[in-house]
Amino acid sequence: MKPIAVITHVDRADVGLVAELARERGIALQLVRPYRGDELPPLDRVGAVVAMGGPQSAYDDHPYLREEQRYLAAAVGDDVAVLAICLGSQLLARALGGSAEPGDSGLEAGMITVKPAEGATTEVAGEFFSFHSDSATPPEYAEILARSDRYLQAWSAGSALAVQFHPEITMRGIGGLLAVEGPKLERFGVDVATMRRDAEGYFADGADDSRTLLNRWFDRLSR
Repeated sequence: MKPIAVITHVDRADVGLVAELARERGIALQLVRPYRGDELPPLDRVGAVVAMGGPQSAYDDHPYLREEQRYLAAAVGDDVAVLAICLGSQLLARALGGSAEPGDSGLEAGMITVKPAEGATTEVAGEFFSFHSDSATPPEYAEILARSDRYLQAWSAGSALAVQFHPEITMRGIGGLLAVEGPKLERFGVDVATMRRDAEGYFADGADDSRTLLNRWFDRLSR
């Protein structure tokens, strides 16, 4: 299979479980950092695209974010499989005619319960790690797959699956996130120690819900 283009938005990006499951399947990853000037690879040279999270906002006026949106729209138009995570999901929503906006209920951080939407054709459910303050409104034709008590959490459109939470992250990535964002979390009233313990318990149990979701996405690539 052709490599998977992984678009990152921060130097310390934790590709985590995506990289682990790709190795198990013998699929190479091609990391792309557009904010550092990397060119997005031609779509005919990649087998899929993963658009990661990051500290930017999808509505920021960065040329590389505008170019990424055009790229994601072209990928869906060419029926290339896309997995869009957090910021990636917000960029994808804008690319396909939806929108991204500041979160309507503030920061969502830590382990969350995701529940499948009524009538969804693909089940997205379980416990996942989340960290974001912006949110996405997908295009009207998208299928809503899952929600939490606070936010839309998963949707699909054509060849794309978008999630607001972080199925790819590992404890290493969460540790780095807490080191950088600890003060911000405390300003929002988040108990960082509890957040860390909850995440450690999730990964000690195998992060099964994240692995299930990612394995289902990888399974689609071989069809």
